[in-house]
Amino acid sequence: MRKTNYLKSAYTELSSENLDNLIGYLKQIGGKPLTTKCKRQNAFKISWTEKETKLQTRCHVQNAVEYLIFIKDSITKRQLQTVIADIADYVEYLDSNEDTSFILISTNTLPSAIQFDSAKRLFYNHQIREQNQNNYSTDLLTLYAIRLSLESRVRGLLGIDYATNNGKNIGLSTFIKIAKGLKYVEYSSNTEWTEIEWVNNWLNHHMHRHLRPYPWIIHQALEVLRPFVDPKEPLIKSNRTIHSFYSATYVVDESALQKEIEATLKELYSKVQIRWLDKREIVKKK
Repeated sequence: MRKTNYLKSAYTELSSENLDNLIGYLKQIGGKPLTTKCKRQNAFKISWTEKETKLQTRCHVQNAVEYLIFIKDSITKRQLQTVIADIADYVEYLDSNEDTSFILISTNTLPSAIQFDSAKRLFYNHQIREQNQNNYSTDLLTLYAIRLSLESRVRGLLGIDYATNNGKNIGLSTFIKIAKGLKYVEYSSNTEWTEIEWVNNWLNHHMHRHLRPYPWIIHQALEVLRPFVDPKEPLIKSNRTIHSFYSATYVVDESALQKEIEATLKELYSKVQIRWLDKREIVKKK
């Protein structure tokens, strides 16, 4: 059977026609559309069994389609080439008729020296080397920015600078579990705590192993966190429209909230010590 060349055509020449053909082709081999929850749950998994390989592959392809559609109007040739290089193995699994032989290698890790060089240039020159201004370099740096924003938001709504037990720091995963169960905070209906926990576990897995994730999964992570960290919809309370960075969280009695947080931590840790922030990042009733 004659080989098809959807990946190679788009890789070689970025045009609206080639991009549309690639997206249509990926939709076809990705099979029946999966739910957003299914695609995200499987995207953020950090371990797999062999029998789940086909589902994993379909999730990657369908998430890649969603990502390509999202950036379609501003996509660069380098971005598209990176996506094609990353998706090639999954395409080959689903369709052996598609030509993927032109892809030589898809780098997944960055040496520490390159990361250190990027850190120096970001700090001293406010930029990174031109040759590192691509997905392979910037995606890994993006992970740390996402993780920092998530931790800042959770600690901010809790009003905790840091907390320790027997001198050991209590981690973000615990803070997320506490925030998730609070009774004195009203969260936006768009906040999905289970998905936020998936993202946090996925971030930890990749950061601790210095793995560069696929760009379409980074896109899903940003979509999951957007309603919680960067809400665009205002909060409407008692006929008041409140615009705030913190409109995903609302508290009526902040004193009761602090007591609830402290009591929950003391239930978990017998020797907990809490350093509170001066201000809590939350919308308060006035």
